[in-house]
Amino acid sequence: MMNPIRGVLFDLDGTLVDSIDLIVACFDHTYHTHLGATLPRERIVATIGRPLIEALEDAAPGRGSELFVTYGAFNDAHHDDLLRPYPAALDAARALHARGLPLGVVTSKRRAGARRALRLYDVDALFPVLVALEDTQRHKPAPDPLLEGARRLGLAPADTLYVGDSVYDVRAAQAAGMPVAAVLWGAGTAGELRALTPDLLLAEPGELLAAPLQAPSTLGVALGALENEETERDGQRADERQRPDVRP
Repeated sequence: MMNPIRGVLFDLDGTLVDSIDLIVACFDHTYHTHLGATLPRERIVATIGRPLIEALEDAAPGRGSELFVTYGAFNDAHHDDLLRPYPAALDAARALHARGLPLGVVTSKRRAGARRALRLYDVDALFPVLVALEDTQRHKPAPDPLLEGARRLGLAPADTLYVGDSVYDVRAAQAAGMPVAAVLWGAGTAGELRALTPDLLLAEPGELLAAPLQAPSTLGVALGALENEETERDGQRADERQRPDVRP
């Protein structure tokens, strides 16, 4: 049985927003431009949850950075048109926020791309904690990003629920000693997610509200939020010095 959940961290792509068509279109354009071919949709979807540069380097060893630039330019141009919200997932996050649960997002996107997606649907303020690609050296399925998210919430990993749609999300949470809710409306299939025995397997976002939830005291959360604001300001200054990636 899970401990009472005192805070919730969400994956972004495939969990809060439906970016699958956008990601597939970006990969198709990039592969066709550089390699003269495309990959089957299911192979592209299987990369969701990994850092983009790793997936591109796997497709074209030694040329990942070149493909990254093409992918990013196409994504910049088509992001707002091809991205879609999961309205029920965003509603569930709003309900958790209303109950006093501190929330955050842990994603393999760069910070600028993640904030762009959240602002597009006016939910940025729900997630004062954002752990993005730049914030840890190791990425999902390593536990580091999730542990950093819990630290910024001011909570122990065992008291923090991670919600995600991919096998990378489930494995990262389990490695972090964090309870995990695997969702069935994103990139992962029911079979592969069920095989990893997540603590919760959610067919609908509203089912998240039935988890054992307990709002924490506000002091630790407030301190974590202040630290996160400082981290984000540092990150924004860094973003100004390099081209932002708005990826998977």
